[in-house]
Amino acid sequence: MGRIKSILLIDDDETTNFLNKLFVKQLDSNLEVNVVLNGKEAIDFLVLNGKEITPCLIVLDTNMPVMNGWEFLANYDEKFDADFKERNTVVMLTAVDTEKVVAKAMADPNVDDTAQKPLSDLTFRVLINKHFS
Repeated sequence: MGRIKSILLIDDDETTNFLNKLFVKQLDSNLEVNVVLNGKEAIDFLVLNGKEITPCLIVLDTNMPVMNGWEFLANYDEKFDADFKERNTVVMLTAVDTEKVVAKAMADPNVDDTAQKPLSDLTFRVLINKHFS
């Protein structure tokens, strides 16, 4: 699967995280998959583990409690240097794939792509092939 070694799933829905992890593991059982439930947990995870576990793919939900996807992006931009961010691909998840939400996500320099929920093994395959082949 190209250069991809790990994925960080950021979503408050535990069922979605379970299914997404299952889809990823079906594609490549050697991929490390870490799961957090909101943007704050994701920032904390990256601060604590970012040097040892740099996720190649960050899959980020827009709507979450504590810290949503938009707030995560602001914190991510502030806390991490360009070298760290260059090693990651951020895909923003939207429950409603409207032009306005997609345009807002793609206007953020840290967002590389968008995808509509729910994801599938095919969606993950397309994202991984697009960004890591």
